[in-house]
Amino acid sequence: MGAVVEPVELETPRLVLDLPVPSDADLVTRYCQDPLFEQYLTTPWPYEHAHAESFLGEHVPAGWTSGSELTWAIRTERGGPLLGVISVREAQHEIGFWMGSEHRGAGLMSEAANAVCEWVLSGGIGGASTVFWRAVEGNLGSAKVARSAGFRHIEPENPTVPTRDGRGTLPAWFGVRETVVDPRAEASWHGILGERS
Repeated sequence: MGAVVEPVELETPRLVLDLPVPSDADLVTRYCQDPLFEQYLTTPWPYEHAHAESFLGEHVPAGWTSGSELTWAIRTERGGPLLGVISVREAQHEIGFWMGSEHRGAGLMSEAANAVCEWVLSGGIGGASTVFWRAVEGNLGSAKVARSAGFRHIEPENPTVPTRDGRGTLPAWFGVRETVVDPRAEASWHGILGERS
């Protein structure tokens, strides 16, 4: 069980990261019906409004209260519509995120991920010296975010993630972000993403 953490608002040049709230349920429901979520994420499938209500009304506040998972809504302005969600789980300070399909491609998630990493590694979570990332193999969008946010691709002994039902595993990609971005980070992604054009 982690230490109790009060919800923290983060700002970047284009974004406000704040607490996801029950009034975000309609957008969360719509975004989480994206077929890519079935393929790459562990969110419930098919995703229903009741799942969003439970996530926003129970899971998010409980995660902040216990310190087990800190979750932010991604918005372009305070009180604005939710574009996506990003979180850090207590176990290994692992980052996770998703963005509504119409908001992808503008670098917003990379900006959000970098802000969360900088907050965690500058004392937001006591004692954290690394942030981990993992995604189901083939999730190129997530890998591009990780690369842009300064993660270095690594190959652990067992590179898998649990399946949605928790009964099996899928091959996965892993990355790590240190307090100071490793100069090898960019090149570590060449095997998966190629060199930036």
